[in-house]
Formats: sequence, C-alpha cells, structure tokens
Amino acid sequence: MHFYLEAFCKLLEDNDIQTDIMSNFSYKNKKQYLPNVFVKSPVKKVINLFISYFKLLFAILRLKKNEYIILELYGIVLDIPLFLLGKLNRKRILVDVHEMMALDYKNPTLRKILYYLYKTCPNKIIAHSAKISNALSELSNKNNILFVPLFHYHVDLDYDIKNLGEDVINVFEHDSTYFLFFGNIRPSKGLHNLLAATELLTDDRIKIIIAGQDIFNKLQEYKESHVINNNVIAILRLINDDEMKYLFKKSHATLLPYESISQSAVLETAVNFKIPLITSNIDYFKTILGDFPSFGKYTDTTNPGVFVDSLIHFAEVDIKEEYYNESDMKKYYENDKFEAFIKDIRNL
Repeated sequence: MHFYLEAFCKLLEDNDIQTDIMSNFSYKNKKQYLPNVFVKSPVKKVINLFISYFKLLFAILRLKKNEYIILELYGIVLDIPLFLLGKLNRKRILVDVHEMMALDYKNPTLRKILYYLYKTCPNKIIAHSAKISNALSELSNKNNILFVPLFHYHVDLDYDIKNLGEDVINVFEHDSTYFLFFGNIRPSKGLHNLLAATELLTDDRIKIIIAGQDIFNKLQEYKESHVINNNVIAILRLINDDEMKYLFKKSHATLLPYESISQSAVLETAVNFKIPLITSNIDYFKTILGDFPSFGKYTDTTNPGVFVDSLIHFAEVDIKEEYYNESDMKKYYENDKFEAFIKDIRNL
C-alpha cells in the first residue's frame, strides 16, 4: 500500500500541507517508523504489534497544534486497537477506510465488532467509494464522513534489473501476448474464473501471468480438481517493486476479473503504466471504463467462453488499438475533483 500512501502525501503536499508517513517502510529516505508485523514468526509478530501500537500511542500523546494523524483501516482484526487509540483525540485523528470489512474474511463476529466501532466512531472518516460512503452513512453521522476519490499513483517507471528474480525475467522469453494478473490472490479477485477461461485456450502464443502471494491457496485449490493450462505462468510469492515494474512494463494487458471491489490499487498501478485493462463487468469497473473508455474493456469473466474469447480477441485485434488517449488521461488526473476534500482538511 505504500504507493497509495505516497499518492496521498503528494496530493496534500501539492496543497502546501506538510506530511510524513509513519509505517513499516521508509519514506523520503527516513528510517521506517514501525516494525513489520507481517513476519512468519508468531512471537515476533506479537512483539512487533505491541511495539507498533505503543509507538502510535506515543505519537498521539505528542501531537502538536495543527498536527493530525490519519489511520489506515483495512477491515481486519488489527483495526480494532486503532479505533480505540483514535478515541484518545477525536478532533485530530482521522480514519481512512479501504474496506469496512476485508472482502475475503467471513468472520461474523469480527464484522459485528468492526461495524459497531464504525457506528460509535467519534473521528472523521475518509471514504473513497460510493459503496463505502453509503454504508458508513447508514451507520454513523453523515457529517463525520469526508469523501475523496481514490488517489492516483505516480510510480517511477524505472527498475533495477539486479533486483529481478530469474523466475520473473524468464517469463518473457517467448514471442507471445502476455496478460498479467497481479497482486495478493484473494477469492474475491476471481482467480478461479480466470483459470476456467484458460482451460479453453489452445493458442500457445497467449500467456497468462499470475504474480503475487497466494495467501488463500486458491491456485492449489483449483489444481485439486482441474488441470492448469500450460499457458499459465505462476509466480506465487511476494513481488518486489522492481519486479512489479518489470511485469507491468513487459505485459500487454492487466486482468481484473474481480467479483467484488471497493477500490483497486492494481487498477491504479496499471493506469500509471498505461497498460490496457480487461476487467469483469461489475459496476465499479463499468463506471471507470464508462468514464475513461480508452483505458480498456470489460467482459463477462464469470462465463469461461466469453472471457477466453475476450483474451483471444485482444491478442488478435484489440492489441493494435490506441489506449490511454490524452483526453482521458487529462480528465483522470485533473486536480479539481480533490478540491472539496482539501477544503474539508483545511476546515479542520
């Protein structure tokens, strides 16, 4: 999520609001503020969690005049202490909601707790999609909600080839059309729909790259009852930034067969690299591609025959189209859509 946070900071700094990122990665060559809690050792994970929450408490207690803290929430159990810490300073702590409840976590108890915390949250809440904004409005005071479109990424396109794994470099060894399915693999991202479509592929010149951590073992789950087509190239691990840039620059299109989404970091990354989008036909993508048609096309990804026909048609015909025209790009990156949010921040 560091590209999201950096895009957020850029927007604020472009409007003369000084920012800093207190997270588990370095920002502006400063030492990272928090330890990484996403480690394999359960003991180290718990220790790093306690350190992180303590350092946040310390930062809250040291808040100076005209300083604010924005907490990032993802709809997971780690959010609960953040809500409680946020109540220590209701006026100068905001919460930024990516998902009210993480899409692929079905724990009903966690949902009840999180929704209760949103309902009783005394802090201003930042929302980026109509879906989240509407859901929050049903739970809490509408005046507490600050709406702003998702921040657009500005990722440097250059990569250091020394940081690329051999498995990533070897992907593009054939004269083929490459489709990239990128990011942490979750059930809501429609991997099974993509794999069902690839079963119908007979053209070896079409390659499907699946790159990211398979934290729910969705690929293995599919393999237990199906045969994975040789057209599929899977790199199931954490992909570093240089490898991500390499994959996006070398691929011909990005696949987003998602079944549900509130906001998409992968879409933002693809737009940053001007890689054509092939998405599912859920409302989120239909709205974006309706507003910016030169970014790509949507299709029925739940129908394997229709989905594979879209891939074949892209490889044979659509690949020659002009994507990301100047008009759509200018409209997409225009700054006036953020003016209301900046005004809200200043009014605080």
